[in-house]
Amino acid sequence: MASVGRWLPWVALVLAAAVALVPGDRLAQWLPESLSKPGRDQVLHAAGFFFLTVCFRGWQGPVAAPSRWIPGALVILILFALIHEGIQVLIPGRTISSADLFADGIGIIVGVAFCLLLSQSKKSKSY
Repeated sequence: MASVGRWLPWVALVLAAAVALVPGDRLAQWLPESLSKPGRDQVLHAAGFFFLTVCFRGWQGPVAAPSRWIPGALVILILFALIHEGIQVLIPGRTISSADLFADGIGIIVGVAFCLLLSQSKKSKSY
């Protein structure tokens, strides 16, 4: 049976893509009012891409070195962020936003840094 870490990023990407296809008025109904205030959308983007990045940690196997999984994950996540933002022009009530794309990038960077810290912590405990 395949490791959860190998398929988790793909499931997470499919779920994120599904959310991207939700029309703006429907999304506003689903979100609590506190998340509908200006600037909160970017927090959700950063948190979502942080989560997606962390999901890629076990993509190349449970003990894969960061140098083995991070480059491929970065390519996939950056392309996904561009497509995710670009497709919104086709969704009613959604718009393309450079601030959202910037927040996606921040989420990816923080996610990679978090995974590298976890990797370093794991290495130092094994010595």
